[in-house]
Amino acid sequence: MLNELIFFEARIFRMFCEKLQVLPTATNKLFETYGVWKYIEDTYDMLRLSSDECAVNDIWEMLKVNGIKLEGETCNKPETVNDKIIEQKMFCADLILTDAIMDMADEEGITWQEARNKILNSEAYTALYNFETGLWESGPDYFRDFFRRMVCIS
Repeated sequence: MLNELIFFEARIFRMFCEKLQVLPTATNKLFETYGVWKYIEDTYDMLRLSSDECAVNDIWEMLKVNGIKLEGETCNKPETVNDKIIEQKMFCADLILTDAIMDMADEEGITWQEARNKILNSEAYTALYNFETGLWESGPDYFRDFFRRMVCIS
């Protein structure tokens, strides 16, 4: 069963990284340090009512209020057909990430937040969203195996 909160967090996290062109590990640290994960969890019911872009902008504004200087795109360019195809691939990767987080938490007996941090801070996360690897189309079990192999290599 899909955990909608984790799926929402995965999408918002990815979109935030893209918007600011920041590495996932740096973004995860920023989210941890300034309580963004908690903010998303606490306000999920409100945030999900608007678009994902609005949620990302809310987080951006929240961080600015806390004195964080952020740079990145402030407006969206018109979408092309290629943009829509890429977004569909990212959506699939978000689903895989969500399932992998839930599976890891169950398998290792840890919270889903701990599982999320392990995956977001790994090279496997980056590979999932690099569409040349094909991970986005392989499913959560294959991704978890890939994650385990990456951890063993590190």
